[in-house]
Amino acid sequence: MIKLGLISNPNSQRNRRGLDGLRAAVAGTSDLLHRELGKDGGLGEILRELAGREVGLVVINGGDGTVQRALTELLEARPFERVPPLAILPRGMANMTAGDVGLRGSPGRALARLIERARRSDLERNLVRRRILRIENVAGASVQRCMFFGAAAIYDAIELCCKEVYARGLKGNLGMSLTLAGLLLGNLLGRSGRVLRGHEIGVAIDDQAPVLTRRLLVLATTLDRLILGSRPFWNQGAGSIRFTSIAHPPPQLLRSAAKVLYGWRRTSLPAGSYVSQGAERIALDLDGAFTLDGELFSPASGRPLLLSAQESVGFIRL
Repeated sequence: MIKLGLISNPNSQRNRRGLDGLRAAVAGTSDLLHRELGKDGGLGEILRELAGREVGLVVINGGDGTVQRALTELLEARPFERVPPLAILPRGMANMTAGDVGLRGSPGRALARLIERARRSDLERNLVRRRILRIENVAGASVQRCMFFGAAAIYDAIELCCKEVYARGLKGNLGMSLTLAGLLLGNLLGRSGRVLRGHEIGVAIDDQAPVLTRRLLVLATTLDRLILGSRPFWNQGAGSIRFTSIAHPPPQLLRSAAKVLYGWRRTSLPAGSYVSQGAERIALDLDGAFTLDGELFSPASGRPLLLSAQESVGFIRL
């Protein structure tokens, strides 16, 4: 039997209604240790305890931000001699990482399935591995780990969604879908606003010379699919990182949206304006803030952000 450690974030969006049901579901399960952030300590402290208790599978009950912080702690502070597999209960707002490599169904049922498989040592067939992004030169922070990086319009859209859409009670995929639809409609009507403005961004991929130009957005990820099941990357080759950039102004943005997001007739995208490729290393000179798995950060002054993805972590997708 694999010993499980469950870490719950009470402040994650879908956990704010309380954890009583989950607490009852795991009560009396001798081979599972349940710890809650804040109540039982900080994330680093809890992970060190789980490592000392020889936990072989860490379950994260939270959103993308909780997973991002856990990955940073696991791969930078190294509380475990060997990083254990992770299982994600999607209890945040967007749950993008869990949508690709997480647990399905209600938390109680998903956790029950996971415990049953762990008791039978029958999790290997549900193990998938993903490379983890490593982000250097973050202002006011140490090296960060994540699954998704986004800047320019992606950062601006998250700010808009949080301030104007989520605040009206339109949460999750519904809120994000309405935000995207509103932006595309605004572009069609000639009202690009703050989100669809251009940003001066320098990009250097692997050993190529840096290219500074005005861009609508840049994104980098190691996930196989993103929000709303989209896959806005192509021509990735053998690179560990999927990188996509859209020039500003973006020609035929409304007509190109489905092609970019879901791959429909991508060969007809305007050449040079919609670019995607694989990479091992990326250096970015940004003129503004950026997001890592939905969390907001700023680049260190005078230094490019450095992105790489040499290490991988196992996830239980069940």
